[in-house]
Amino acid sequence: MGQIRRFIPTLILTVVIAYFGYHAMTGDQGVLNWLVVEAEIDAVEIELAQARAERQALETTAARLRSDSLDLDYVEERARDLLNVAHPRDIIVDIEPDPGH
Repeated sequence: MGQIRRFIPTLILTVVIAYFGYHAMTGDQGVLNWLVVEAEIDAVEIELAQARAERQALETTAARLRSDSLDLDYVEERARDLLNVAHPRDIIVDIEPDPGH
């Protein structure tokens, strides 16, 4: 009986360490959840970079269309592209997409 009494504190300590260890790995603020959050942050940062690049492209397009710095060649190019027309003296080269891509 004396040996069992000496073993009880060790058993309780082992159970407590196992309990906290389990929750340190799988809890709301555990290691596994931290890895998931890190992956989500990486995905959102990639999405943010894409949105910033798209915004920069739109700002460049808007700047080219402002009346104070109007790029007439660009306006003509956009009008022809949107209306799907060409000038009679234009040379049109149709490039087929590469089937390997």
